[in-house]
Amino acid sequence: MDYLIYALISLATSIIVYIVMKFVIFSNRKKIKELKKEISIDDVKTYEDVIGILNKLLKKVNENDRSIIKLDDICRKIDSKYSFSYKNTGLVRYKYSDDAGGNLSFSLALMDDHKNGIVLTEISLIDSNSLYVRHITNGVSDILLMDEETEAIKQATEKSEK
Repeated sequence: MDYLIYALISLATSIIVYIVMKFVIFSNRKKIKELKKEISIDDVKTYEDVIGILNKLLKKVNENDRSIIKLDDICRKIDSKYSFSYKNTGLVRYKYSDDAGGNLSFSLALMDDHKNGIVLTEISLIDSNSLYVRHITNGVSDILLMDEETEAIKQATEKSEK
């Protein structure tokens, strides 16, 4: 259950980052429209007007450079934190026994880029269902895994290597 909380926290963080990025992009669009209103070729009548417009443009370029550096730092921090989120998945569906109807059982691996995560295994029989959670560290579990769980981990780690 604790791992579900971590997965939800990871999802919430991703949503917050998305909202912040949308806000930054929206505010930059407003600034571009304002800059177009400030600088117009129609206003150029003398050499001093050209120099004034060039100075405004240079000031805006310097502001943009500072903004890009800040955004680059933010992106690096997000990338380093994002590597620890559960974003690589592997799913194996199977029929656990002849008593089960169809391929209702499954093993779902949720892994980060460092091969850490969890494997959820749900075993469905006619009269019962069981859910097991396995903790995975560096691609290895501290308990013996079923073949299907191992296959789910393999699928998830192959996605992280691509």
